[in-house]
Amino acid sequence: MELVDTAAHHGAEEIAREFLEHGAPFLWPELPDLAGLTPDRIAALPPLPYGDPEFSARLLREQTDTTTTDSSRPPAVVKRQLAWLRHELPEWRAGRVHHPLCGPGTYAAALGDYGLTAYVGVDAGPAVVQHARRRFAGQDHIRFVLGDAADTAASPGEPACDTLLLTYDAANFLAPRAFRELLGSLVRGLRLGGIAVLDLRLAEDGTAGFDEGRRVHRRRTGSVFRDGPHLLLSEGFTVADGALLGHRIVAVDDGPGGRPPEVFHSVLHVPTAPQLTAALTAAGLDVCVRGRPFAGSGDPNLARHLVVARKQRITHRTLPWRQP
Repeated sequence: MELVDTAAHHGAEEIAREFLEHGAPFLWPELPDLAGLTPDRIAALPPLPYGDPEFSARLLREQTDTTTTDSSRPPAVVKRQLAWLRHELPEWRAGRVHHPLCGPGTYAAALGDYGLTAYVGVDAGPAVVQHARRRFAGQDHIRFVLGDAADTAASPGEPACDTLLLTYDAANFLAPRAFRELLGSLVRGLRLGGIAVLDLRLAEDGTAGFDEGRRVHRRRTGSVFRDGPHLLLSEGFTVADGALLGHRIVAVDDGPGGRPPEVFHSVLHVPTAPQLTAALTAAGLDVCVRGRPFAGSGDPNLARHLVVARKQRITHRTLPWRQP
């Protein structure tokens, strides 16, 4: 969303100061006060534009930056997650893997040490998929599909998978009803006895990283939201007793005569452990492992659970998780 540039004649320092003191609606009156929005309106805010080629290229740059966990799970993090999973489930072998919202291939590379026999990753970002395809060129057992994970969840004729991965908080970015529908479709493609692995934030993980209020981040060489020097004006919010977490982020050029500001929203739907268990049970999965591989870490991006559930039966029952 592009904003009317009412701050065009303000310097970057003045914009930052007024934002920190008064909030984004003071500078851009067309923006509503987040504190006045209902949970339904917040849940309906536009998602990040993962399918946009320029956004995808910037996201890829951040996903392949091993010094940050802001938009990625760096290789060392992925290796630690998988080692933790093997420790908790010594008999687990990756086998055939289906990985919606797969990112640039970090998991595909690491799974080779865990008995990977075939891998299908799905991602909406064209630059991300192109990068992953180049990285694994000539390895025919590893494929990357460009598309919406919900549209490719149950591809006709695809052999049943042994391991289903939902990483990068993928389950959190979907509203409860959409998550249940996607999960049901994905589980139909999982063999009996196969496992689903979810890397996500639960209510029990708290609100670290989202209850920070207003903050200004100066990006001198670009970010996932904009190229070139700019400011990111971030307002964190927690709604409905922690059921919704997120940020409103306004990208503003750091200098005169720049592009109009743009606003982005990143919203997470955060279930409790019992709510997640109910959704998994309804899809025919039994939770067998739940824990925090990075317990004690000071990085709020790693304040996450890994939840592992095994497909033991076929069921078409639906149970409520939370009303959308």
